[in-house]
Amino acid sequence: MKFSETIANMKGRQNLVLCHDQADSDAVGAAYALSRFIGAEIGVPQAVATHTHKLLEELQINILIGPDPGTYENVVVVDAAAPVQLGKSLPERYWFIDHHPINTLQDNAQGGLYDPVSSTCQLVFRLLKELNAPFDRAIGMALAAGIMTDTINFHKGDPEAFRAFGEILELCGLTYEDVQRLYIVDERKDRGAICQAALDAEKYTFGGYHVLVTEIDSNIPTFAARALFDLGADVSVVGFAKGEEVEIRMYIRQELAEKHHLDAAELFRTMPGMGQGTAWGYALFGGYRAKGELGVLLTNIVKRFEDLLG
Repeated sequence: MKFSETIANMKGRQNLVLCHDQADSDAVGAAYALSRFIGAEIGVPQAVATHTHKLLEELQINILIGPDPGTYENVVVVDAAAPVQLGKSLPERYWFIDHHPINTLQDNAQGGLYDPVSSTCQLVFRLLKELNAPFDRAIGMALAAGIMTDTINFHKGDPEAFRAFGEILELCGLTYEDVQRLYIVDERKDRGAICQAALDAEKYTFGGYHVLVTEIDSNIPTFAARALFDLGADVSVVGFAKGEEVEIRMYIRQELAEKHHLDAAELFRTMPGMGQGTAWGYALFGGYRAKGELGVLLTNIVKRFEDLLG
């Protein structure tokens, strides 16, 4: 049976669409669009990423935290590449839809849709078109948001990503600006914090690549790391500390990641002194959360890139 037929047969049953922990817009967007078609609840192991909050509010998406997959007839895992991303919410039986270059979840899946394109939302859009599913503005917003964020605002992307994004905008009556405003920092104080973080950033050059590292005094390190990346950094690293709680985000430019076989999330997991924290992400973006001294952790990151690139 084709996977599209399997998905169609899930309609009206007890279904869960499960995202990886710290679910980003690609995971949430794909989950929302699929859940609208089959009728499903959406879950994450522990939390969603900060930058998805506007999307959740815009579409009034309800996310279950730490759902029990065993209570559902069908579980579809979206945008997750490895069991560690699902933690205690890892199902015994599941289907999957994913785009990451390396995927080990498929080894134990009942089946699914796998294609290493730019985003999972492309795959869900492809699947829903095959099923002649209805589209509306909300579904279009979810899918377009996922494509926009996983192409890093179209800094990268395969041809299908650009075609699908344009088709979604036209089909659902959206504009580029409608989607982009989900990821613009509105608060003046937050914009000021990003500007100050950029001005305070330390620039290191290793092997001809520019590594920008800074701290921010608002809990929006993802937005600040993205801003430094857009300014031209090959690697942008931004940390935020509140008491002992530390948040760090990292972007790596695709050319650098491919040439030196780097993976942002894996770098966090294997960084000296950072083994006690929680890391997530993929090759070009990583997040890290722990208790510790932010300055020490940032120094360790700089040293690691010096060793890798210098």
